[in-house]
Amino acid sequence: MKTAKGFNKIGRKNKILGLEFLDYLLLIVLFLALFLFSKNLILNLAVMAAAYFFLRIYKKGKAPHWTASLLRFLLRPLRYFPKKEREGEIFK
Repeated sequence: MKTAKGFNKIGRKNKILGLEFLDYLLLIVLFLALFLFSKNLILNLAVMAAAYFFLRIYKKGKAPHWTASLLRFLLRPLRYFPKKEREGEIFK
C-alpha cells in the first residue's frame, strides 16, 4: 500500500531560535542603527544580545504573529470613512 508523504511541521509556528521573521527584521534594523552610530563592537553585540533575549522573554506565551498584528494595529488609519465617501474622494 502506498502512502502519501506527510509534512509534520506544516501546522507549527514559523520560528527560528524562538523568534518570528518580523522580529528578526526588527533586530536587523536595530543592528544597522547601532553600527551606524557606534564603532564599539563589544557594546553593539551586547545590546543586540540583550534585545534578542528581551524579545524572547517578552513574546513568551503570546499568540503567533503577534508582532505583525501589533504593527498592523498601530499603523492603521485612525478614522474609517463610509464607502460612499471614500469612492467620492477618489473619483472627483
